[in-house]
Amino acid sequence: MPATTNTANVTWAKGSRAAQAGVKKLADTAANRAALQAEAAKDQLPSAVVKMGKDVALISSAALQTGSRIARTEGASIQQGDTLSIGGTDATVLYEDDGFAEIDTKDVIVAIIDTGLDVNHPAIKGRVVSPYNVIDHNTDVTDEEGHGTHVAGIIAGARGLNADSEGGVAPNVKIMPIKAAGKNGGFRASNVAEGIRYAADHGAKVINMSLGGPLWMPYVQDAIKYAESKGVVVVCAMGNSGKQSAAYPARFDGVLAVASSKDGKRSKFSNYGDRTDVTAPGEHIISSVPGGKYGDKSGTSMASPYVAGAVALVMAQHPDWTPAQVRDWMDRAVNDVGPTGWDKDTGYGEVNLFKAVYGKDLAPVVRAPQPPKQSFWQKVMAFFHLA
Repeated sequence: MPATTNTANVTWAKGSRAAQAGVKKLADTAANRAALQAEAAKDQLPSAVVKMGKDVALISSAALQTGSRIARTEGASIQQGDTLSIGGTDATVLYEDDGFAEIDTKDVIVAIIDTGLDVNHPAIKGRVVSPYNVIDHNTDVTDEEGHGTHVAGIIAGARGLNADSEGGVAPNVKIMPIKAAGKNGGFRASNVAEGIRYAADHGAKVINMSLGGPLWMPYVQDAIKYAESKGVVVVCAMGNSGKQSAAYPARFDGVLAVASSKDGKRSKFSNYGDRTDVTAPGEHIISSVPGGKYGDKSGTSMASPYVAGAVALVMAQHPDWTPAQVRDWMDRAVNDVGPTGWDKDTGYGEVNLFKAVYGKDLAPVVRAPQPPKQSFWQKVMAFFHLA
């Protein structure tokens, strides 16, 4: 039987969800099942292989919401074993695929300014470019602390290497490790600023900074402005003191400031407040650690790279977008898990990868109230702990 291809209305979750999808139908044989599953794994779309009577079919559409280990979805998803209706005909799901790992991100470089990287970790090996140690001014980015390697795995870790790890949000991107923090995680603002400029000058499209502190960092602020002028999107962790105030550099304009959440609620440890843009999963995240191993860590340090990975997927599809356009899109591509609209705990909401990567014409957000600008002397007083 030759393949037949058409478009049909697909409904799932007992008819509560629906989408138009392409449908490719073949006779139900083991070979055809395998062929359609292989096609689903390459189509760069949410897709499913289903059994329809004597036939097997591939359904795919940007409007489908399939099961996903990595995405925080909104509403019911299509899961293996579910019953769907395709053009009025019942079908059973044999295989589903979210499509994220299929997005062509080979030209996207994500810089991680952190404690370094285990460049030989199986989750990352072969995709490391332009490593730099701003402390010693060499290319040795050995990660003695483990934080940077964990962050890298959340952004770009290969999938299927560890049963307990979801793998990276964008598992095919290139990683530029920039070591700016030492064994205890401490850092100098001047080193961070140098790392930002290095990343911007060496082809990074995204910079993740899962670091921060309470003090104003003028060198870092200037470096962020420089990176934005070079088309780089900067993503920062809000901080883990549970305070109603973002840590620097997340507090600066021109960055995506990320709080941590679990099950749609802000993590107790996560900073929050008027600079919160979005939230992402940050509790008990299993990711790569040095020595080819995996470990469990929590913090806004884990939430920020989730968003950085999502940004990498978006930039792969929209390479002409400016950093401001990407930030605006990410603010829209959320599940509004708090009070309607922006709120100080969850910002615009929890990032939804399906909306970020496949969304169309997402509704504009009502912008959050802007914090009052600090005068130069207020910043100086804050810097010296005088206010």
